[in-house]
Amino acid sequence: MGVLEKAYLSSPVFLQSVILNAKALELYFERYGRKFEQVYEEFNRNQYLSPAELVEYQSRKLRQLVAHAYHTVPYYNRVFKAHGVKPADIDSIEDLHKLPVLTKQDINTHFNDMISTAVNRKKLRKGHTSGTTGTPLNLLYDIHTCVVHHVADRRQKEWAGMQWGQVYASLQGRVICPPAQSKPPFWRKNYINNQLFLSSFHLKKDYLQSYVDKLHGDGIEFLEGYPSTVYTLASFLNASGHQLPLKAVLTSSETLFDWQRSAIERAFDCRVFDFYGMAERVVYASECKAHAGHHLNSDYGISEFLDDDGRPVPVGQVGKIVATGLHNFAFPLIRYQTNDSCSLQQVSCDCGCSFPLMGDVATKNEAIITLPDGRWISPSVLTHPFKPMVNIEESQIIQSDLHTIEVKIVKKKDYSRADEQLLLKGLRDRLGDDVDIDISYVDSLERTRSGKFKWVKSAIKPNFNL
Repeated sequence: MGVLEKAYLSSPVFLQSVILNAKALELYFERYGRKFEQVYEEFNRNQYLSPAELVEYQSRKLRQLVAHAYHTVPYYNRVFKAHGVKPADIDSIEDLHKLPVLTKQDINTHFNDMISTAVNRKKLRKGHTSGTTGTPLNLLYDIHTCVVHHVADRRQKEWAGMQWGQVYASLQGRVICPPAQSKPPFWRKNYINNQLFLSSFHLKKDYLQSYVDKLHGDGIEFLEGYPSTVYTLASFLNASGHQLPLKAVLTSSETLFDWQRSAIERAFDCRVFDFYGMAERVVYASECKAHAGHHLNSDYGISEFLDDDGRPVPVGQVGKIVATGLHNFAFPLIRYQTNDSCSLQQVSCDCGCSFPLMGDVATKNEAIITLPDGRWISPSVLTHPFKPMVNIEESQIIQSDLHTIEVKIVKKKDYSRADEQLLLKGLRDRLGDDVDIDISYVDSLERTRSGKFKWVKSAIKPNFNL
């Protein structure tokens, strides 16, 4: 936990609001303005390009990225030469196979050499993956990448019917107020972006009505969150026989199951718009008003669907997602191997967008942690303490009963007592003091016979029949 976050959590509500909005204003100047509008205009046109025009757009962006990586990124310069490839050999997306796949281990091993020598490192922004199915991954973005990502986010929200500047609520993994807090308000307002942040750490039966009252009282019409957190609130409404009509709910970061979608749409009397993205900023897929699947945003990145031998799979067949981000020239990820699998669909969409449709993403299917005080904690919330843990190879969370959680760790050689204490502190901040958190160290983590891995396992089934 950083100095600013500590100061924020120890401050009174009024001062927390000041700190939050000061940070929001700083990010607004960084991400928005003329540079944002220029990318937005480009992306707005792109969604109506023909399939052939989209391929040409991707190929043009790829040629620029490859030439830049070859000349300014030491890692790629070595890789290209080792495989006898020159920038001129990558003329279109069909030529990507000439380059090797990039793994997380490659990034961790060659991190410094993956930074472009043409950028000022001090101006780059840091990012992290959760590391739930492997090693936590540190990443770097230039400002342009941050702008592009927020343009894609704006486009997704517009597909859901939300216009720029409309008030909306977020029920995600941010620590909005101290987890030990036992009385409302469990929310803070970002006035810069007209956004109401809701705490994901106080989803307890005794508190849920206050969430509903706040959403209703503020006239919220759009809600975004993890499927599991939004589902918790929806279950409360459904059990009480009431609805809280909204115009749309946007979900991400977890697999959205049909039973969750059905419960959410019943509770909020609107459609759910799910989207899929990654901290690596290489893939973004959005659900449109036709709800025929997820449109793979072709102007955001290039996605390949490969079999175990690295060959493209036919349309309609599931393959491993290998993706190339088209906009991060400071820290390029070319043919990055993700942990997820999916397929391209043969059908087209009636919405007018030419972005191809992809099927359901096969990713981790996690459990929800139930705490002794009745709160439910989404697995996506629990990823945050692991993000700075660069000395952890793998991890797994197991809840055996209401009061006991075991964290299994496959540690790297530089893992220390300080890492353990930092991880425990992060988990304790989110789970409270009524749970015993035991850390055990193992050589490897158990996987299913098919090789799948479940990061969060719980013997406690959440009682959503409130």
